[in-house]
Amino acid sequence: MDYYMPFGKQHDCSAMGGSNTELDIVIKQDEDQDWELWVDDTMIGFWPRSNYRTRNANRIDWGGEIVNERIRGRHTSTQMGNRHFSSAPIGRVAYISNMALYNLDLDRYDAPEAINVRVTKPDCYDLKYSQSDDEYGQHITFGGPGYDRRKCP
Repeated sequence: MDYYMPFGKQHDCSAMGGSNTELDIVIKQDEDQDWELWVDDTMIGFWPRSNYRTRNANRIDWGGEIVNERIRGRHTSTQMGNRHFSSAPIGRVAYISNMALYNLDLDRYDAPEAINVRVTKPDCYDLKYSQSDDEYGQHITFGGPGYDRRKCP
């Protein structure tokens, strides 16, 4: 079994077409109004409230991002997710499931149904939003191979 160490914690790797490894990632405010980052019930970092002018967020972004500096005069070959486009089934594509928000009392509510999907290079990467599913709740699938001589120059 292969392992990887995101956030300094050992995890099994997902297997293409096999079992998926999932991380539970939560960002929340503590009683001092600092923003905490939790991974699998372990707090791994925080952003002090002094970094922000307001007490609450007005925008949340979910998805993937790559840096494309076109160093070789073409699009980067960096893959997003596991290089598959969002039309591939879960098990072959990167995904974020059970997307939700919490109010200041830590009451959970579903992410808004009207989500703005933004894909800047659809021939290189894409994203698909699904409003609800019994197994994955509100979720997105995303990914792509990056550079391709004909489709993503």
